[in-house]
Amino acid sequence: MQKHIMYSLGATVLWGVWAVLVKIASTKMGHWPSIFIYTLFSVITVTVLFFALGENLKTVSLSGFLVAGMAGVLGGLALILFQKAVSCGPISTSTALTALYPVFAVVFGVFFLKENLSTLNIIGVFMAIVAGVLISV
Repeated sequence: MQKHIMYSLGATVLWGVWAVLVKIASTKMGHWPSIFIYTLFSVITVTVLFFALGENLKTVSLSGFLVAGMAGVLGGLALILFQKAVSCGPISTSTALTALYPVFAVVFGVFFLKENLSTLNIIGVFMAIVAGVLISV
């Protein structure tokens, strides 16, 4: 199995468990405390791994820093919206709909990064959109 497939499957499993834990945590302690605590633990985890793997920021460009910073802000806002969704509704619908984010990444990839899609890719994106509509009704 290719590395990117293994990593993707690992992330998928972890995100699935994470979503359930987020729902349980928000039920037990509320929206904002839950977000704060799991984000804090996420920062600690990434920081420990960053230094344990011998990484540094010496070669980071300003433009790369700004883009990564924007990604962090948008990711944080998306996390807050996801938390709100699972706090007030069923986890099944919330996770299924938010799992459609790759559709937007594909569209942005085609228009801004000039990536190409095959016919099967286009059919897959269309089917994902249909699935999102069906699961949300």
